[in-house]
Amino acid sequence: MRLTILLACFSFFIKLSAQEKSAPADIYSGAFADKGIYRFPAFTEGTVVFRNGNVMTVKLNYNITMDEMHFISAKGDTLAVADPPVISYISIAPYRFYYDKGYLQAIAKPGDGLVLAFKQVLVKEEGTKGAFGIATTHPGATSYDYFTLKGQQYSLGNEENPVSAKETYFFGDNFGHFSKASKEYILVRYEKKQDAVKNFLKTNHTSFNKEDDLLKLLQFCGQLQ
Repeated sequence: MRLTILLACFSFFIKLSAQEKSAPADIYSGAFADKGIYRFPAFTEGTVVFRNGNVMTVKLNYNITMDEMHFISAKGDTLAVADPPVISYISIAPYRFYYDKGYLQAIAKPGDGLVLAFKQVLVKEEGTKGAFGIATTHPGATSYDYFTLKGQQYSLGNEENPVSAKETYFFGDNFGHFSKASKEYILVRYEKKQDAVKNFLKTNHTSFNKEDDLLKLLQFCGQLQ
């Protein structure tokens, strides 16, 4: 039975790298099918850094199905981190997660305090049947038919409309304040360099839904300081 408890805080500090980078990857449902769909294939030792500066080390994994950060207790139970707003960030080496109305995984920090992050969610594809009755959906998505939770199986979709994992990108800061990646956000952020940013966006046909485009944009903006 899944329980939700608040992690106990220990009074010690750790040093974390100033630069975090990770790209969206395959998510895993096989190893933990009874608990939903997880971001990583196994629970891995990580750190929970609280806003008051306290840190706790524990084995962690992010549950995409429930948008919860899970950990393994001393008794071997799978528990969920409670009251995530009191957490500054969570590191599952080498990945970093922030919480702002849900968990976001950081991709990169260019060095001026701006953080690029993504949220991986399950969405139902509005596919249409192609040859031999095979549904056509987003070519880059990973599809799932069902997941099981507490011993009960839940259907995620069907042959015509399967459920897939997709990424949405966000801009934010080291304090966990994020907004969906957009042209408006970046122009306000670099208000004094708007002309240069506008020219870059136009010249490079930047898409705010593509990770490579956003990384190039952040690299360019980092040079404006």
